[in-house]
Amino acid sequence: MIDQTLPRPLSIELKLQHPGLDIRAQFRVLPGKVCALVGRSGAGKSALLKAAAGLAPARGGRIAVGNEAMYDSAARINKPPHERRLTWLDGHTHLFPHLNVKANLAYGLKGVGLRRTKPPAFDKVVNWLDLASLLSRKPEALTISQRVKVALARALISGPNALLLDDPLGDVPPHEQEALLELLAELPTRFQVPIVLVSPRMNEVIRLADEVVILHEGRMASAGPAAQILSDVSLSTFLEGVHAGSVLEGEVKRHDIEWLLSEVDVSGQRVTVPAMLHGVGSKVRLKVRARDITLHRAVPTDTSCSNHLRGRITQIMLAGEHGTYGAVGIELDRALDADSLQVKSGSPLWAMLTRKSIQQMGWAPGQPVVVGFKAMATTVSSWR
Repeated sequence: MIDQTLPRPLSIELKLQHPGLDIRAQFRVLPGKVCALVGRSGAGKSALLKAAAGLAPARGGRIAVGNEAMYDSAARINKPPHERRLTWLDGHTHLFPHLNVKANLAYGLKGVGLRRTKPPAFDKVVNWLDLASLLSRKPEALTISQRVKVALARALISGPNALLLDDPLGDVPPHEQEALLELLAELPTRFQVPIVLVSPRMNEVIRLADEVVILHEGRMASAGPAAQILSDVSLSTFLEGVHAGSVLEGEVKRHDIEWLLSEVDVSGQRVTVPAMLHGVGSKVRLKVRARDITLHRAVPTDTSCSNHLRGRITQIMLAGEHGTYGAVGIELDRALDADSLQVKSGSPLWAMLTRKSIQQMGWAPGQPVVVGFKAMATTVSSWR
């Protein structure tokens, strides 16, 4: 017999109508994983989340937790939000103003006996989020960060089938966001529920997402592993504009205390970054903007760049025949295995260069290349 208390994957296949937008998307999120919906403002990300939660009508499709349908237009199944338990959390928190924190949290316990998944213990969540000293306070006496933590605690205590996070840190002051981001990063492993994230801040996507779905005008432009999708040159126009670049996954290998630098292994090559607090062996993600990358035929001897990675050009995309710039897609070489004579394919990344530089250097797909960038051009994020 299957243990029904085990976390189950979330499957979403939806069609819905939003003002001026016909939205269609299909994706699946495993327990303990985060899928981020990204794209320009107005692409339909939040509307899709609301329809999944049952807070807005859908025109067709299916939503399932494991094999249990929460919505199935063909089978005429349309469970209300409280039965779906796809718990919505946004920056407004929606706490009851007339109840103190303890009573707000207790509201999440309603109907726990009907849950198929076992909710986390009340005290466990309160202690993890350090809420014990706040239990007697009303929401008006809390800071924005504290209200987000209470709303998150209430969501977890309810024993959700999945968490739908719609910019939960949007109203939090920037200097307080990092601490909450660290808590959100612990959610997948601590509570093993599927999580869908919408955030306009790419640093949150890089820090949290396992998978990324790009929405463009209501339709899926692409979907796949986060580092792969966020480093795809052909998708850059849907992401960060001039701040777009590549996400490299690696492992911390060394700290240089004298020079306050750290070294990260990426595809078997070493990348130097500003000193970080992550211990040796930690998994991290590095963000490098495409406009901060230089390309060379060989490792330069007179340069301030600390990083020179070997790779091969995979594609070149020019912004029109007479445009100013172009994008060069690159695949890093992976270090040779001890018993291998061939260089394997490594991480993808891309560079933004002027059309003049591309043509004068004669860059073309298939050519070997040395990728250069400064240590200070990298942004480091933890990665579980």
